[in-house]
Amino acid sequence: MQFDSIEFFIFLITILLLINSLKKLQYQQAILLAGSFLFYWATSNYFVILLLFIIITSYNSGSLIFHAISPIRKKITLVIAIFFLLIPLVFFKYYNFGVELIHQIPLPLNYYLNLPVMDIILPIGISFFTFSAISYVIDIYRGAIHPEEKFYRYALFVSYFPHLLAGPIVRASQFLPQLKHCVSLSPDTLKTGTTIMVWGFLKKFVIADNLSPIVTDIFSHPVGLSSPYIVLGTFLFGIQIYCDFSGYIDIALGVAEMIGLHLPQNFFRPYLSKSPTEFWRRWNITLSSFIRDYIYIPLGGNRLGKIRTYLNLEMSMLLCGLWHGAAWNFIIWGGYHGLLLSIHKFGAEHVTFLRQQLSSINSNFLQIVKIFITQYFIFLGWIIFRVGDLPNLLYCINKYVLFDFDFSKQKYSLWGVTPLFDIINSLNIQIKTILFLFILCIIIIIVHSDSIMKKISHVITTDWTHFFSSLPIRYWIIYLTIILFVFITFRPGTSPLFIYFQF
Repeated sequence: MQFDSIEFFIFLITILLLINSLKKLQYQQAILLAGSFLFYWATSNYFVILLLFIIITSYNSGSLIFHAISPIRKKITLVIAIFFLLIPLVFFKYYNFGVELIHQIPLPLNYYLNLPVMDIILPIGISFFTFSAISYVIDIYRGAIHPEEKFYRYALFVSYFPHLLAGPIVRASQFLPQLKHCVSLSPDTLKTGTTIMVWGFLKKFVIADNLSPIVTDIFSHPVGLSSPYIVLGTFLFGIQIYCDFSGYIDIALGVAEMIGLHLPQNFFRPYLSKSPTEFWRRWNITLSSFIRDYIYIPLGGNRLGKIRTYLNLEMSMLLCGLWHGAAWNFIIWGGYHGLLLSIHKFGAEHVTFLRQQLSSINSNFLQIVKIFITQYFIFLGWIIFRVGDLPNLLYCINKYVLFDFDFSKQKYSLWGVTPLFDIINSLNIQIKTILFLFILCIIIIIVHSDSIMKKISHVITTDWTHFFSSLPIRYWIIYLTIILFVFITFRPGTSPLFIYFQF
C-alpha cells in the first residue's frame, strides 16, 4: 500500500473517521494499532510476523532489564536483547554481502567454504522499526525511561504506520507520552496535515521522479561523458534524493499531524549547511542523532583525546554507511563523511589564524562561500553514494574534481540537456568570459547588498508550511488546487519506490 494509491487514501480516511467517532483512549489506540498492522501487511505481506517478533522481543527485554537486580544482569540482558533484535536485520541486509566476503578469504589447504547465496527480499522498513526498538531497550538500561506497562501501547509506538516504512526513527521518549491522551481531529490539524502532505507529494512525485530518469541515464553509463554532465548528474541526484526522502517524511508528518500523534522532524534545510557537522545536524536528523547517542558517545565521543575522537567519528560514520546498504560504495561513503567531520573538527580547533583573517571579510559573502564549499564536498559524496561500480565511480570522481570545460555533444541525448550544452559550446571564448564576468558581478552585488540578502534570507528561512496552513480557508483551497494541478500535470507516468525503502 503506497502513499500515492487510492487504497491508502481510503485506508487513511477510514482511520480518521473511526478514531474521531470512538472517544475512548483504548479504542482509538486499538484502531491505530490494528490499522498499522493492516498497513504493513498490505505493504509487506508475511513480514508482518517479523515486525511482531521485534515488538515482542524488545518489549519483554525492556521489562527484564528494568527489573534486573544487579548491573551485570542488566548488561547481559541488554546485550542478548540487542543481539536478537539485530539478527533479522543482519540476515536480510548483510547475509549475501558477508558470503561474498567469506568466499574471497583464502583458506589453508585450498579449502573452499561453499556458503549459498540466497535470493533474499529485504523487508521494507526493517532498519527503522529495529532501531526504534533498540533505542527503547537501551534507554531503559540507561534509566532514561521506564518500560511501557501496556503492551498494545508499545506495539503502537513501534508499528505506527506513518513512520513504519522509511522513518523517521522514533524514540519511546518522544512518542509514548503522547499515548496518555485521546486524540481529537480538528479543522486546524487536518488543514496543517494536508498542507504538509501535498508538499511531500509534490517533492517526491513531481520533482524527484522527474529527475530520476535523467540521473539514471547519466550514471548508468558515465564513462565517456565530460565533466559538465557528471556535475549535472551529481547536482540532480542531490536534489532527487533530498526530495524523495524528505518527500516521504513530509507525507508521514502530515498523516501524523492529522491523527494527532506527532513525529519528529527529519530535515532542516540541509543544503544551506556551512560545515559537514552542521549538515549532519540537518540531514536525516533522527538517524544522525541515533548514531551520536548510541554509537559515537558509547565509543567515547570526544572524551578520550583528539586521536580517539577522530577514530570514533570515522567508526560511527562507517557504520552509518553500512546501515544504508551492504555494498562497498555505501561503506566508502560513510568513511568519506567520517573523514569530512574529522577534518572540520580539526580545522575548527586549530586554524585560528585563518578564522582571524576571515573575520574581516563581508559576512554575507563569507556565509555563501562556506555553503558552497560545504556543498561541493557533500555532493561529491553523493557520487560515491549513487555509483556502485568502482571503475565508474573513479571516473565520475575524476570528472567532478578535475573539472574540464568540454561541453561537446555526447553519445547520449540527456533529456534535452545536450542542446543546452551545445549552445554553450558554440559560444566563442570572449563571449563565455563576458558571460562569466557578468554573472560574477551580479553575485557580488547581491552578497554586498544587505537589503537583497535579507529578502533572500527571508524567503529561504520562512516556514512556508505554517504560512500556507494559516491562510484563510478560501486562499488555502486555492493553494491546494494549484499544488494538485501541478501534481496531476507534471507527475511522470511511472514512479519508482521511495529510495529509502531499500534501507
